[in-house]
Amino acid sequence: MIHEYHSNGKLLLTAEYLVLKGAEALALPLTKGQTLKAKPIEDNKIIWQSIYQDEPFLEAVFSTKNLNIVQTSNENQALYIQNLLKKAVEFVPALSRIPGYYFEAILDFPLKWGLGSSSSLITNIAKWLNINPFRLNRTLTNGSGYDIACALSESPILYNIIDKYPAYKEINLDFPFKEYLYFVYTGKKQNTFNEVKNFLEDPNDYSHLFPVIKEINRRMIHCQWLREFEETLWEHEQLIASVLDEEPIQEKAFQDYPGVVKSLGAWGGDFMLITWKESKEELKKYLDSHNMEIFFSWSELVKSR
Repeated sequence: MIHEYHSNGKLLLTAEYLVLKGAEALALPLTKGQTLKAKPIEDNKIIWQSIYQDEPFLEAVFSTKNLNIVQTSNENQALYIQNLLKKAVEFVPALSRIPGYYFEAILDFPLKWGLGSSSSLITNIAKWLNINPFRLNRTLTNGSGYDIACALSESPILYNIIDKYPAYKEINLDFPFKEYLYFVYTGKKQNTFNEVKNFLEDPNDYSHLFPVIKEINRRMIHCQWLREFEETLWEHEQLIASVLDEEPIQEKAFQDYPGVVKSLGAWGGDFMLITWKESKEELKKYLDSHNMEIFFSWSELVKSR
């Protein structure tokens, strides 16, 4: 019998970095995610395949006795799976070891896009073993856990950490102007682990900014006009720029852009949100001139009930 689990990808719209310190974040579960298929087998081994567009990008075999890697096509990726499985099994005392299984982890997006390949996999493994995905995540990363909340949610969420525990609620974010909103892949990949580590080592708690972020979130959620939305995006960019002592991406690389460009997640990589009032064809021409080819409309990428 094959058991199947699916979890969403994620994007962080507000409170990037500051969510690590306790600020309220507006986060987006995505229509793209990851599916895990688990099938018991008779052999004393775990056969693992990670797949994108019907092509395996990781093939590995682990022993059931101690989860040692027997063989693999990618050592680093296999070590990540090994560590994940070992940490997960520790949450199930009755399970002294994982029996023989064949796993397929099927991604809806390439690893390099940074849309939550790890968080969706962690959540799927937690679903398979019926354990708490936030607790499992905390054994593997120092991240805020917003990505795990996105993996589990059916619509955008407000998320923050209260007394070290995740707190989130789903909201309606059906902007009247969403046809003017796009997500663009920059072609760069940030090392989120290092970004998180560096920011957590910052001795400042930034709690004086939490009410400002919360108010920006409130205004953003209730925006009825594109111009109003753009103003809140720009205000947010300026605030995070002051925290990081960095230049916003629009000032750095898109000074000629007619709308607003906002970094998402770790600044300098992965995806950005842009506003665009002209046709999709004109947008493609503009992005081509900046050597960027991959983009999605809001409705294509953001999950909503």
